[in-house]
Amino acid sequence: MKILSADDEMKVFYGAAIQGAKNREERSKVHQFLINTIKKQGFEVFTEHTTGKSYKEAIEKLEQAIGPIPKNSTERRIYVRNKMIEAIEGDIKAVIFEVSTPSLGTGVEIAHAYLRPRLGLSAVPILALYEKDYWPNKLSTMIKGISKEIAPLFTLKEYENLDDGKKIINEFLIDLK
Repeated sequence: MKILSADDEMKVFYGAAIQGAKNREERSKVHQFLINTIKKQGFEVFTEHTTGKSYKEAIEKLEQAIGPIPKNSTERRIYVRNKMIEAIEGDIKAVIFEVSTPSLGTGVEIAHAYLRPRLGLSAVPILALYEKDYWPNKLSTMIKGISKEIAPLFTLKEYENLDDGKKIINEFLIDLK
């Protein structure tokens, strides 16, 4: 069993859609605000690539966290997927997802987060934030349907504005220090 260092104990994985956003720049501002909220509580965020205002900027931020990304598209996809899963299954204190924009990738990350105990890993608290009325088709049933029986540490919270999102994150993180 690996002994956690002080740095490991303060890591949070933050996940959100980057491919499917209607407006990448608009959502990058939301992600930056929420990530800054996490960091102000003394936590380190694994990667801040969701704050990229363009695809190129998102890739640059991702490479800062996971290292050089292969140029070959197949190798790149496998490498990035594996690094994200490795982070979710790693030594983290909690996971926070912003789920207002549909994302298959974020869905996979959520599943890995709440399935940690089935993999022999410790369970971690999971917060999923949804901006009220942001997406025209509302939040996916696959997210709404995650019950306490399936994932006891999973919490879904709707927020109306960024200050509301900040309050929810601060309340979620306060007990984790």
